[in-house]
Amino acid sequence: MNKAYRIIYECYDKINPIDVLSKRTLFEDDIKKPTNCLDFTIGFDKQIDLIKNIQDCVLIEKMSLLNNGKKTCPDCDTKMVKFGNQSSQIHDVLTDHKVTIKRVKCNNCGYEEPSTVKAIFNGSVSGDLMKIQSTLGADYTYRESEKILELFSQKDRQVNNHNRVKQIVSSVGNVIEKMNNEEQAIIATEKAPELILNVDGGHVKTIEDKRSIEAMVSIIYKPEALEANIKGTRNYLTSKNCAASINNDDQKQMISNTIIAALKQGLHEGTHVTSLCDGADNCWKVAESLAPLCASITYILDWFHIAMKIKNIPLPELIKSKLMRIKWHLWRGNVDRAVIRLNELYSIADDANNKDKINKFLVYIQNNKSRIVNYRKRQKDGLVFTSNLAESTVESLINQRCKGLQHMRWSREGLNPLLQLRAAIHSKEWNDKWRTAVLNAAA
Repeated sequence: MNKAYRIIYECYDKINPIDVLSKRTLFEDDIKKPTNCLDFTIGFDKQIDLIKNIQDCVLIEKMSLLNNGKKTCPDCDTKMVKFGNQSSQIHDVLTDHKVTIKRVKCNNCGYEEPSTVKAIFNGSVSGDLMKIQSTLGADYTYRESEKILELFSQKDRQVNNHNRVKQIVSSVGNVIEKMNNEEQAIIATEKAPELILNVDGGHVKTIEDKRSIEAMVSIIYKPEALEANIKGTRNYLTSKNCAASINNDDQKQMISNTIIAALKQGLHEGTHVTSLCDGADNCWKVAESLAPLCASITYILDWFHIAMKIKNIPLPELIKSKLMRIKWHLWRGNVDRAVIRLNELYSIADDANNKDKINKFLVYIQNNKSRIVNYRKRQKDGLVFTSNLAESTVESLINQRCKGLQHMRWSREGLNPLLQLRAAIHSKEWNDKWRTAVLNAAA
């Protein structure tokens, strides 16, 4: 027996389901014994065609509802008259469609009702496609996103052009920024007795009149959210909230976003916050902004940054070995002893360049003296002392997307919406926010 199948679309009366209003065969094909992985399924290109045919049928019915009914002029209340049709496009995740909308106008005052999808719905791109473009654009370059979208659509589509993806990311990111500003009144229902805050900065190359600009990021979480990674890589967080900004506004947006993130994690007047920073004044300023909202804050110069600074100072072997021994004092919180030894090291250095390197590290330690703790004791007591225990905020929010290719150049206006989007994704808020963000971005 030769077998075949067909897929039929029916539009029916919901009250009387046996009353079929329209019917159409969407797809039909022979059923054959599969011989390889290519003919085992329907085939992706045929699946896309099927989706397109279904969508076309549904759109015809929806457009008929949009076109029917008597309409009166909103300006003079006169009955409006039809004067032809207008075709326009709508773009869904995998397919593009043309729809026809009847044009109507008022002969009395000249008012004409919008008659394109873009004019009526503030855009011709479906919400689902905007979500996918935003998510891809947040994690991949815009050109890479274009290629991924092309792969799944099985063809080159203008709506997935890298410039269109960039525009979607920018508009959605800007909406998320506004949503964050409106969330300042949100206070978590579960109050946290303790929170950990990491604040850091990362530089990206810029198209502005300078070599680089600094993006700031923060991550805040409860201590119990830190889980060990059995694969031997960095630990991961089961719950966190992130904040980011690259605005040149004296950290105003960064402070606001960090406060909102902390409130979502349960910050209240009884919370103790442990803040780990890289030692820069702008990072401490962000951390200090939480002081009026909590019981107390312990400020700690992140041990990871101390260790990395020592490691990355290029010095002759003899001087470097002495510097490594100074690290022993810092690990135990003996700042005064470390400063004495650094001054001694400065005095024996016979090269102006080496003296300058030692002096810069000495100034770094002196500027952050009050925030250097007994890291060894905190480690023994099971207390946090370094951001290296958890995922890197700079790596996850900035470097992975913004510094993957050496030719990447950014402006503040172009990068800030992307950072807001990435912060929402990494805070695991994207699934809750994308519908509102997409609707408002299209408006």
